[in-house]
Amino acid sequence: MPLHRFRRQYEQLSQFKRGRIIGMKEAGWSARRAACQSGGYDCVVRRCWDQLIREMSFTIRPSSGHPE
Repeated sequence: MPLHRFRRQYEQLSQFKRGRIIGMKEAGWSARRAACQSGGYDCVVRRCWDQLIREMSFTIRPSSGHPE
């Protein structure tokens, strides 16, 4: 299956569907199981999850300064 088909589907995910996928992954579901439940591909689920992890690593940084 061509890569652009996966990418196209990923770009068309609604916020609701992304939230559902993230919730399933947080609950410990595999990418394949979350994909079957949401009607997508497992690589799309992995990309969605990876994007969340990348965004979280930018927002959660240790502060510099004295601990309170």
